[in-house]
Amino acid sequence: MDSRDERANLRRKISLTKMLSVSLSLNVPGFPKSNDCTQRFFDICLSDLKLFLQANRIVINNENALRQTDTAGDFFIAPIFLPASSPAEIKQMCETFEERHPLGRFLDADITDNMGNPVSSGKSKPCFFCHQKPASVCRHENAHDVNELRHFMFSKMSAFCNQYREDEICRKLQSLALKAVLYEISLTPKPGLVDKINSGSHADMNYQTFIDSSVAISVYFADLIHAGFTFKATELNQALPVIRKIGLRMEADMYAATHHVNTQKGLIFLMGISLFACGTLFARQEKFDVELFKKIVKQICKDITHTELRNQVQVVQTHGETVFGRYALSGARGEAEQGLPMVFKYGLPELLKYKELNDEALQRALLSIAAHNFDTNIIYRSNPEVLGNFQKLSANTLNHFSPESYGNVMEYCARQHISPGGTADLLSVSIFIYLVIISDDINELAF
Repeated sequence: MDSRDERANLRRKISLTKMLSVSLSLNVPGFPKSNDCTQRFFDICLSDLKLFLQANRIVINNENALRQTDTAGDFFIAPIFLPASSPAEIKQMCETFEERHPLGRFLDADITDNMGNPVSSGKSKPCFFCHQKPASVCRHENAHDVNELRHFMFSKMSAFCNQYREDEICRKLQSLALKAVLYEISLTPKPGLVDKINSGSHADMNYQTFIDSSVAISVYFADLIHAGFTFKATELNQALPVIRKIGLRMEADMYAATHHVNTQKGLIFLMGISLFACGTLFARQEKFDVELFKKIVKQICKDITHTELRNQVQVVQTHGETVFGRYALSGARGEAEQGLPMVFKYGLPELLKYKELNDEALQRALLSIAAHNFDTNIIYRSNPEVLGNFQKLSANTLNHFSPESYGNVMEYCARQHISPGGTADLLSVSIFIYLVIISDDINELAF
């Protein structure tokens, strides 16, 4: 049986149950009518069509739906459950879907009534190539070379699929980054840090301040990922001004949301680099790779300590710049320049011991980072001796973990009035990388 006859037969079978049917196919000239590109494009469009119909209160019987590829190309058909709308109204919905879709002229979303009759709008569709004549006229006149039409269509489909993949990855990574930030903020209790029940060593901020700040900066996460996807320069350290520009907007919105309290300036830098690096990585390959991620981060931040700390001439210095001037500790910049060793040597390995993150996993990861991190937030408030004692106490607590030993770390921070803010930022990045690694949704989005 010819593929088109088989499709007509499928429509008739559905009409015997007194149900309408909806189908989707592609207008592919020449042969073959299906390949990897058309199948990816078709499945994306099919998902969008289902959501579009559902949003318009048209319910598809998915149990009896059929998605197949045959000699006529990619095809989907399904019965429609007792719609309140008439067949003509549903057909108009399908035409609206095609008109709103950027490549809608490649699609045919058709409706068959409960008598097995195709529902037609009576409209003539324009040629998707020249847009000057009806498609039926161009087809009858052989107005365009088939190979040229196919190249045009497949290139458009490929670009659409690639943009769809980029948008989906950006959306998912943005969500994971915000999730990581909120996990760190919500971890309770934390030594010297703001959590859900107290403000640690901070008199000018609380849990709500961090929520306000996180919401303000998170709207830029997708911008950073897209920037990584689209960055074209050969030398990745040329990306720093791009990242910094977005980061400055994040800082401005953070200060506006917190009434000029610095809640997450260090996080903006570390997460900004990480999100941009993820965009660059996923632009190159399908799956997340730790070693490639670290390599990209190092390339982005090449010589950043020398150029931004040793040669800085600012009159107003950040805490990190002040600490570098006093103790030659490079802080977040040095950490990024080395490819985030605190994340990959200490934070992430602790988290990967757990299938699901909980307070214990996050506390142990925090302690593991704290035991090795030369936290500039602590040393700015105190001195190297206090930092060294904090590191030793954190290491001992990690090795003999208990609520009591964890409480000792909290008491030390309260007594010394210190806050391991840099360690908290690195915990957020560790959680983010953990979530990316375990995320099947991102790592299964093919080119």
